[in-house]
Formats: sequence, structure tokens, C-alpha cells
Amino acid sequence: MTTQTQHDLAPANQPEFELTVTPVPDEQRIDFWPQYFGAIPQWLLLEPHIFAWMDRFCEGYSGGIWSFYTLSNGGAFMSPEPDNDETWRLFNCLNR
Repeated sequence: MTTQTQHDLAPANQPEFELTVTPVPDEQRIDFWPQYFGAIPQWLLLEPHIFAWMDRFCEGYSGGIWSFYTLSNGGAFMSPEPDNDETWRLFNCLNR
């Protein structure tokens, strides 16, 4: 069983605020979802939903490996890894 880690969040509007991004090592990827999103009901459904939304809103995206990152303020995020120097344009027609 994985327990959720509590973090003290730092306000981003402080003049000395510095946010550090750290890639999650491969051996820690298995703990990423429960650690950062385990408090969300049905968090197991988040990852496939993210992939589906990316596929829906990004015409050039066709699946792939995603990188996980942690932030020095206790946050976390994920992003798709490009196969080469490709970039994707995300367009959400629901945000008009």
C-alpha cells in the first residue's frame, strides 16, 4: 500500500519564488499516480482519460511514452515525449 505524501505548497506570486522541475526516475514511475493523485476518487481512470483527451484535441498525437515530473512546491505533472523534434498543437474547441 502506498501512502500519500503531504507537501507544503508555496504561493507562486512571491518575488523570490523559484520552481524546480525534476524528472521522475523510471524506478519511481509506479508510485507517481498513487502518490500525487491517490486522494482523487477513481484516480486509476485519470491516466487513460488524459491519453484520450490528448488524442481528441491534438491532431498530430498518436500515443507514446509520457514523462512524469515533480515540482519543488509539491506539485506534479506529466507530458508526452516526442519521438524526435516534433511538436504538437493542442486545440480545445470547447474553450471558445
